[in-house]
Amino acid sequence: MTATSTNEPAAFDHIETIVIEGQPTDIVYHRFANKLFLIITQHQKVANVYTVRSHAHNDLSGDDGTTSGAPMDGSNRIYTIKHTFGASSDEAEAAIRYLMNFMQQSDEIVITLGLRQIDKTTLDQIGAQLRKIVLK
Repeated sequence: MTATSTNEPAAFDHIETIVIEGQPTDIVYHRFANKLFLIITQHQKVANVYTVRSHAHNDLSGDDGTTSGAPMDGSNRIYTIKHTFGASSDEAEAAIRYLMNFMQQSDEIVITLGLRQIDKTTLDQIGAQLRKIVLK
């Protein structure tokens, strides 16, 4: 993706294309007041849309938010994923759950995920990039 210089404000907070396993992968990220918007695609189009809500483990169980005295981190979050548009698959939902651990966000996320192949290597590379984008 080629960046162009204009005086107009950018439409999104972050847009980039990275190559993963030989596939150009577009990542678009934008933070709204109460939601995050994220497109991850290797098809150059929106394939599906999911809404992800994050809950701390103690939000659902009523415990004090600690495990063995240690504060809870993003790995102890529970994600509610709702499919809202396009093709749905268990594989895509599992990939989204995996990617959420890289982001550690409590805001609601609207995400589209269109990958040619879903595997750990691809998801780890995308997750590392998301961590840089979202946590900066």
